[in-house]
Amino acid sequence: IFFRSPFSSKMQQSAKQASPEEIEKIKKNFSRHDDDNDGVISPPEFHMMLKRMGVLLTSSDEKRLFDAMDTDKNGKIEVGEFIAHYHTILALEKRAEEKLTESLKAKTMFSGEEIQAMYANYKRIACTEKDDGLIDRKEFRQMMVESDSSRNFVFYDALFRSFDRDGSGDIDFSEFVQALALFHGKAAGSQSQEERAKFFFGLYDSDGDGVISKQDLQKVLTEVLEANSVTISPNDAMKLVDNTLPGGKMDLAAFKKSRSS
Repeated sequence: IFFRSPFSSKMQQSAKQASPEEIEKIKKNFSRHDDDNDGVISPPEFHMMLKRMGVLLTSSDEKRLFDAMDTDKNGKIEVGEFIAHYHTILALEKRAEEKLTESLKAKTMFSGEEIQAMYANYKRIACTEKDDGLIDRKEFRQMMVESDSSRNFVFYDALFRSFDRDGSGDIDFSEFVQALALFHGKAAGSQSQEERAKFFFGLYDSDGDGVISKQDLQKVLTEVLEANSVTISPNDAMKLVDNTLPGGKMDLAAFKKSRSS
């Protein structure tokens, strides 16, 4: 594995040659990953650090990397050990980013430069509340308010569910890019139209039960009207809903049919 000797020894030599300014920067990065502020990085904190960086290793490879950095074998990584292996960490992060970029280029019609720009923005958003390398619901809402403050949380939460493809409660970078690809019609592959229909269906299915009900549609309609400073009575709003959903509800198959007609 590339982080083992003699590669690591070369990294240690380059770290020793780092300038005082670079050392201070590395120390700040160390503090970022020292979640309990006890002056060391424990195995769980190390795991979270790799997760933030998008570095996915098997448990055995993760342990081997930790052991390689833990030169005094006390089960913790001190700041000096972190500095000595910092370039190894950066190399891992760069490799992970390149691998993910290539994967997303194959799944979407975004360019490598566009994906890298998205990654920089994603990392900024993912640390606003909880620095775990993922975007949670609160961070997503904050992001949406920054870009479009005219909408309310009903729409944002529906959009969050469409981004959170695995239903984990967080959005990872792959989900982030693939959702944007669906939204902008830049998804690649034979299933892109099917996936795009599911994405937009989810925006109307506000309670996520797999069916667009009258209550779901009324929430969306109310939001759209409020965003455009249009006020109508609840009765008039329900009349519009009744006309749109004469059967009282719509499943995904009916939604796709309505889009193609």
